[in-house]
Amino acid sequence: MHQLENEKELLQRIAGSSQEAFKILHDHYARHVYGLALRLMKSPELAQDLTQEIFVRVWVKRELLSDIQQFRPWLNTISRNMALDYLRKKVAAPSNEEYMINFFSDLTPSAEENLALKQLEGAIRQAVDQLSPQLKTAFTLSRFQGLTHMEIAQRMNISPITSKSHLVRALAIIRKYLEEHYPDIALVVILYLTPFFFN
Repeated sequence: MHQLENEKELLQRIAGSSQEAFKILHDHYARHVYGLALRLMKSPELAQDLTQEIFVRVWVKRELLSDIQQFRPWLNTISRNMALDYLRKKVAAPSNEEYMINFFSDLTPSAEENLALKQLEGAIRQAVDQLSPQLKTAFTLSRFQGLTHMEIAQRMNISPITSKSHLVRALAIIRKYLEEHYPDIALVVILYLTPFFFN
């Protein structure tokens, strides 16, 4: 995507609350932001909602625009942060993990971000390996295949209550393992995993 002509001037106008200038900026970058959101969300409706929220955030932060030297990288950062937050709070589907990784790739993450993501994935794998076969199966069906408690119960020939119990126990074991071996990221991993248990 080419840069907008006189983009710096346009950003100055938006910082001064020009809605006309903001519409020009929105129309130029909306497809780019929507494409990133769609790759992550895998849902046109969710991607559209997220795109709208991102541009609302840009408008809310418009006073910062006059100091921004390169707008697209700044917009990418805003989009990445809001998408990940959206994913945790509103989507939280295990099937989106590949798209989250692709999303980071598209935005050319820093070496620190790549290292953090790999450490997170490795810690989860090691923690899951500590589970008993029954707990590991329930956890995998929920976390990696996105099944509900009812679907897990049918697959494992147990009750939905037992499924939830398995997952709570699995989380407790994972939490203990992470706190012992990865104390610096234990909380982040637990927050990342917890929403899946109660869907």
